Amino acid sequence: MQYTRSFLRSYILITVLLLFFDVNHAQDLFLLSSWHSDKIDQVLARNISVADIDNDGSQDIILSGFDDLNRDGLFLDIYSVTGPTTIDTFQMDVFDPMYDENTGFAEFIGGNGGMDLGDFDRDGWIDILLHGSKNLFLSKNLGGNSFSTENYISDAPLINSDLRWGDVDMDGDLDIILVGGYMPGNVDYILNLLWLNNGGSTFGLDDIDPNTVMPDLHNGGASWGDIDLDGDPDLIISGQSVDPLSGVTRLYKNDPIGRLAEDPNQELLGLKGTAICFADLDQDSDPDLILSGWSPLDNGLRTIIYVNEPTGTFRPAEQHQQIDFGTVYGTIEASDLDHDGWVDIAISGVTEHLMIPDSTYDLVNADTTDLGDTLSVDTLWQVTFYDSVIALGAKIFINDGHLSFTESQSFPGVRTLAFCNIDQDSGPDLILSGTSEIGNRDSTFCQIYLNTTTGFNTRPGPPGVLEAFAVSDRAIFNWSPGTDDHDPEISLRYNVRIGTGNGTFDLLSSAVPFNTTNLGTRHVREFKEIAWGDYFWSVQTVDATGLRSDWSDEERFFIPRLVSSTQSLPGVVYGSSKWADINEDGNLDLAITGQLYTGASVTKLFMNDNGLLTPVSQAPSIHSVFGGHISFADYNNDGHLDLTLSGLQIITFGEVNPATFFYVWEDGTYKADKDNQIVDPYTGAIVSQGVVPWLSGGSNNHDWGDYDNDGDLDLVVGGGDYDGLTHLDIFTNNNGILTLDTSQSELVPIYPCLTNWNDIDSDGHMDLVAVGGGILDPSSPSDTTLFTQAYINNGSGKMIRSADHYLDLGVTAGSIALGDYNSDGYDDIALAGKDNTNDEIITLIIRNDNGEGFVEPQVLQGIFFGEVDWGDYDNDGDLDLIVSGLTDPDSEIAGDFGSDPVTMVYEQNSGSFSPDTTLSTLDSTGISSTMWGDYDLDGDLDLFVTGRLQNRDFVAKVYDNLESINNANNVPEKILAISNTVHQDSVTLSWQAPIDPGNAPDPLVGNTPGPGLRYLLQMGGDLNYDLSANTHSIISGNYGVGHIGSIPGTDRTIIDIPEGRYQWRVRAMDHSRAHSAWSDWDYFYIDLTPPVVDTIQANYGVSGQIILVIRFEEEFEMDDLSLDAEPHVVVTNPDFPDIDGNGTADTLDVIKQSYSARVWTGLLTLPDDYVGRAIEIHISNATDKRGNVMVQETVFKTPEKVISQFGGTAISADGQVSVLLPQNAVNEDVSITIDPVSSEVSLSAYVTVISGYYDIDPSDITLNKPVIIRMAIPDLSVGSDTTLNPFIGYMVPDDPLPQFLGGSIIKVNDRSFLQAQLSHFGRYATFITDSSLSLDSLNTDILRCYPRVFSPAGSVFEFPSTNILFDLSETDDVTARIFNLSGRIKRTLNSDIPFGPGHNVLVWDGKDMDGKVVPSGLYIVTLERSGSMLRTTVGVLNR
Repeated sequence: MQYTRSFLRSYILITVLLLFFDVNHAQDLFLLSSWHSDKIDQVLARNISVADIDNDGSQDIILSGFDDLNRDGLFLDIYSVTGPTTIDTFQMDVFDPMYDENTGFAEFIGGNGGMDLGDFDRDGWIDILLHGSKNLFLSKNLGGNSFSTENYISDAPLINSDLRWGDVDMDGDLDIILVGGYMPGNVDYILNLLWLNNGGSTFGLDDIDPNTVMPDLHNGGASWGDIDLDGDPDLIISGQSVDPLSGVTRLYKNDPIGRLAEDPNQELLGLKGTAICFADLDQDSDPDLILSGWSPLDNGLRTIIYVNEPTGTFRPAEQHQQIDFGTVYGTIEASDLDHDGWVDIAISGVTEHLMIPDSTYDLVNADTTDLGDTLSVDTLWQVTFYDSVIALGAKIFINDGHLSFTESQSFPGVRTLAFCNIDQDSGPDLILSGTSEIGNRDSTFCQIYLNTTTGFNTRPGPPGVLEAFAVSDRAIFNWSPGTDDHDPEISLRYNVRIGTGNGTFDLLSSAVPFNTTNLGTRHVREFKEIAWGDYFWSVQTVDATGLRSDWSDEERFFIPRLVSSTQSLPGVVYGSSKWADINEDGNLDLAITGQLYTGASVTKLFMNDNGLLTPVSQAPSIHSVFGGHISFADYNNDGHLDLTLSGLQIITFGEVNPATFFYVWEDGTYKADKDNQIVDPYTGAIVSQGVVPWLSGGSNNHDWGDYDNDGDLDLVVGGGDYDGLTHLDIFTNNNGILTLDTSQSELVPIYPCLTNWNDIDSDGHMDLVAVGGGILDPSSPSDTTLFTQAYINNGSGKMIRSADHYLDLGVTAGSIALGDYNSDGYDDIALAGKDNTNDEIITLIIRNDNGEGFVEPQVLQGIFFGEVDWGDYDNDGDLDLIVSGLTDPDSEIAGDFGSDPVTMVYEQNSGSFSPDTTLSTLDSTGISSTMWGDYDLDGDLDLFVTGRLQNRDFVAKVYDNLESINNANNVPEKILAISNTVHQDSVTLSWQAPIDPGNAPDPLVGNTPGPGLRYLLQMGGDLNYDLSANTHSIISGNYGVGHIGSIPGTDRTIIDIPEGRYQWRVRAMDHSRAHSAWSDWDYFYIDLTPPVVDTIQANYGVSGQIILVIRFEEEFEMDDLSLDAEPHVVVTNPDFPDIDGNGTADTLDVIKQSYSARVWTGLLTLPDDYVGRAIEIHISNATDKRGNVMVQETVFKTPEKVISQFGGTAISADGQVSVLLPQNAVNEDVSITIDPVSSEVSLSAYVTVISGYYDIDPSDITLNKPVIIRMAIPDLSVGSDTTLNPFIGYMVPDDPLPQFLGGSIIKVNDRSFLQAQLSHFGRYATFITDSSLSLDSLNTDILRCYPRVFSPAGSVFEFPSTNILFDLSETDDVTARIFNLSGRIKRTLNSDIPFGPGHNVLVWDGKDMDGKVVPSGLYIVTLERSGSMLRTTVGVLNR
């Protein structure tokens, strides 16, 4: 019946239309229809396109070109074809050109640009992309009524351009490839770029893909085609580079989807002015290639056919299969023109063309006279080329099969052509545009030729079977082949429409130009990142003539929000799993523990390689456990996540032991923590190899949290041990070493154990939630109760059992998760398991009543042997809940653990939870583990589930969440305002809560409320002061996925921080577990050390004035602003404390001159009656910014230099050693230093050092006179009845026996000193010996006084006393007497103890026996000893 109607229609149409034919051409395939041609404006078009612009089922005509005489330059004309004999003007001059000019020859042949058609906004209406002649314009189809005069793409002055639509990223919307010149002024740039359609209503500069790099070509073409039949469009571009004599052709494979990479294995002829056409010429389903253009290699026009064989690789067709007709700046169209099923070819364009050299020259290096006459000049010739167009034309070539082509018809003067079923007889007709005389605007034409092929071409049949499914973030639509009366199935093409409603196409539009399809010959269309929801889709078959079938019956396809991924993972039961970025590459990796189907246990790590979870090998391997818990926490604060796992370890077949293992991340792998010396509190043994054999397994039986607020994570672990004892133990973390906290007296050991650190009352201190069975009443040790208890931290780390936080409710085979589902700042509890008390299976949501207790449980589907986890999987700003486990403990098919597994997501709506029934494709698992985590970094939470199915198969699956495709979660904003307050060894960190932006278009939808945000901190050494500082040393900034380490609130106090400089930062985390960017670093320091004196400089001036410059040693900052914190500095006389002679010690105040940073200066004025120039400085009260007050220090000072003429004294800073240089003891002024040193010389057994060692420098100076050295010694019981002999010794380098100097014991201000004379500087100390020591240099016959002149009443000379020097060869009693020149005795000097052998000294202070200073003059000194007396003189000179 259909055949008969088609035959009658065709017969009537042909009869009518022959009235308009030129009978002289009846033998041709196409005959001119003057009647139809007269309906078209006789313009010279650059491009002709055909498409159903008004969706009435008829193909309409669009022409574009350039005419600056009759039109405004670039023009766009649209004609509507509404019937076999009806062509109406639809819209003319759609836009006002940006420029009305052209360049070169193109001005006379219709322009240098083009157009392409496509539904860029997926509204089901064909839009028009127009370019060239320094214009770029995208006109939107306004519902089939008109085309917009508004431009929907960024303006660009393009010339010599070609732009083509193509869905490069397979997201359903059309992208643009641009090849052409860009001429914003008089400068011509070449652009090759990919313009991505990001689903917006316009194309902007931000949509240009920066990752696509291509050669700079113009004067050519571009075309998309799926050459390798992998479902995505590949690309060919061809044209000239900067060199006008060049020609380049490149092919780019689309792999992976959306990334164009050049295929270097394709050898394609380089052309310019290229026309490109993909068509299946050999009916093998893959597109072959036809190119036509100017070939630099041949210096002429060339058309070349490439056969796609094998698929994805082009080879030139055989020579006899090639077409000997080439054009440049032309068009190639392909269609089955004669209804034989083989695709024929039409080629048009410039048929005669020359490259004309254009020579110019510049005059350079001109030499002229003063009058401007040229003497000489160099000529620089420049040769360029330009195109010259001589003739236009077109030819039709019929495909005889097997790639054999025969010329059928020729059309002179044709610039461009297109096929269109004008008369609607199922055969393609021909539209031509050109000029009979190039350059003559009156000779242009636009003609329609009707196809005269006899026979019938019925519409193809649509596919009969349609199927669709989703895998990961991909949706696959496939169908059975369509049918056709001429074309084989393999060469049929297809249009597909997909939308979110019946008959819609908002995912994939079927609005395509005539004789093209949106798919090609494949029977499958794959979408990546397709949003979840309902889809309706249908398929249409297209034959080689462009004739389309009816649409297939529409199918409905629902894609759930969570779809199974392509990850391959081992199925386990009794498992535990965790997401974490183990290798710190920004991607979430996965750890799985559990029992395999074989009965063996396993622990396996999977690294995330850009979305692909790949197993990694550990050497040595990680212990395998099942029935326990796994966690990631950087407990040693090295910035890397460590691994803790607990559970049951298979020792031998049938024998299992509980164990907990600790692994640290080192050198890219996990290694057993051998440094962690955990002490078994029951055996006292030190645990080695990171294994705690007495700690039990059990789901959620351990957790990490900073309960003592020192920044590092502490451990809680509970359950049963190997001996049947139960535990709930807290281990304090100290630099990565875990120690049992034995002070916790209120913890109730439980088994089984669910435990979780959490700040239940939001007071800034981690509390502890524990669920299990334990003995609440010690008087009834056999009475075990299941209960839930929150232990409240008293602020000092002590856990207190709180009656307000107790629930008479507990579970076995259970799971616990805490999360703030109502965003009130207090975490609530999700609890699931078997309540043995009531013998029921439960899942409860228990609300935290503002930290004061637990109320109003919500009852959900009960599960046991499973897991619960919080997460905002639908990005609506509140927490949802995943529940997975067994539901029926009594089922007959349950075996030993019950059956009826379930995996259910509860979606929250304003505090109420209901199952998401759209997730019916989730595997229902029991004996399971589950966890949320955004492993593909797309802005939504994906789901991982392990466990046993109803059929007892074991699974481990990742479900990709598709929510982010249309509703990606926006991360919280970066925290901007942070501050710190330091209190001795603690710091309070504070920050301002950021905004968690909602999801477009409503910024208030999808955001986590401020109280619901959690925060992650990082604190460590300050890199500004130490480039090698560990920035995680106090609080690690590396976190796994979940609650570990995260905190509520906007402040946190960290205590017990070691002294040092620190930096810290914070980031926010929303309910979707998305992190904000880290805040900027903030800095502080902990200063526990008081300041000390670093150096003191005493600048002696005139009139007794001394400027003291005191520099403090302070690692941080001195408080130099507060008066109460200023140093107190006073001075005393080290030798004569009673300065004014009133019988009491005196102090002199030093007047502050300045105090800045660490330097204090002051002025000291010595009174006239001050004796000597040595000063004893006392410094106290200096305070730093942290309030640390210095311990008082005393420093001794003398003038920096000893003046040779006057002599002087030098003293060590600690006052223990001094030397006196008499007048002229040295040849020049000298600075003497006396510094304590350490000595590693092993002393002789004969001597014992009794003081420190001191270096007196310069050691190489020559001493003209004996120098007096005085060294402090401890009080010794030395007398005539003892064998201990104290002496001053000089340390000869590398000699264990000091050189003996001897020495006399004196008292100065009740301190004991030894005095002796020395002849050179060096290293000295005081010693004792019980042996007789000899001194070769003794001279027992000489008595000397140094200084020879001194000033006991002050200040003519520095010295207030003289030293009487003498040598003894053995211990003796000695008496010295002082006489004036009249022979009167003035003073008698002796010692309470005998003087020892060696150099000895007696000191006369210039006073008589009444304590008065003797007058100036010369005095006689005698020394009486056993059997002899010596005599000398000394001078006294007072003021």
